[in-house]
Amino acid sequence: MFRRCRHACEYGAARLGLALMLRAGPDAACRMAGAVAAFGFLLLRRRRCIAVDNLLRSGVARTPREARRLARDAFRHLGLVVAESFFAPRLLASGAGVEIEMPDATRRLLESPGRGIILVSGHLGNWEIGAQVLARYKPLTGVARAMDNPRIQRLLDRRRMRADFETVEKHLARPMDLVRALRRDRILALLTDQHASAGGIVIDFFGRPAATYPTPAVLHRLTGAPILFGAAYRRGTLRYRFALSEPLSYAATDDRDADIRRITQDLAARLEAAVRQSPGQYLWAHRRWKADPGVSAE
Repeated sequence: MFRRCRHACEYGAARLGLALMLRAGPDAACRMAGAVAAFGFLLLRRRRCIAVDNLLRSGVARTPREARRLARDAFRHLGLVVAESFFAPRLLASGAGVEIEMPDATRRLLESPGRGIILVSGHLGNWEIGAQVLARYKPLTGVARAMDNPRIQRLLDRRRMRADFETVEKHLARPMDLVRALRRDRILALLTDQHASAGGIVIDFFGRPAATYPTPAVLHRLTGAPILFGAAYRRGTLRYRFALSEPLSYAATDDRDADIRRITQDLAARLEAAVRQSPGQYLWAHRRWKADPGVSAE
């Protein structure tokens, strides 16, 4: 009973917030979201400390002061991403606001029928915008953790513009379901930068051991589906630069475990390089290095 009441209150607040933002327009909505995010940075001490700690662990920030500044930027960016996601249908329908950078080989791959593709990214920039842009080329299946409140999850799903964009619950996704998605000529979008609590392998991420899900490597070795790495960087209100890599293909050897580790490490290195370009647009408030000794943040 308590959970139902709480979910109903959260849903009502989300509907009210959505109505206010849509009425205010993107510029005003972003200002409101930025203010809420700044308040959240001060209020959510645990998440703030995790973000500052991660920035120091990674070496992206050299001093606690710099780490706090980048952590504040990351909080504000997440607030802006949430606000702008509600305007995504308008943005994508107009075709303006998203500058796409991709090699010719990547464009040909996206436009070729009969080729499933593995998209690898992280919680960098606006991953939702990037996925919806790619869904204009091929049907897309995203693997993501569902929100705790199912009513809010359904509200977010209804805001997606395209019917050929589907989401699979992360903890319910079975390996063969992912294989079938690739065989159905779909793009399989995977965010690979969360701590792998089970079934992960330990690779290097920002110079520190990080438990990482090897799903893209396993699927690539099993199906031969090419991999694309991409991220949609925010450049202003409803303005993004979506950068995609060349198609990635890794030669298989007789050592399956070594192949999977090599591919997973290469993809982690690509994400690390992308985060270093825009550290204020990364989700630092996640405990990425749970087994690693801590760094004093505050």
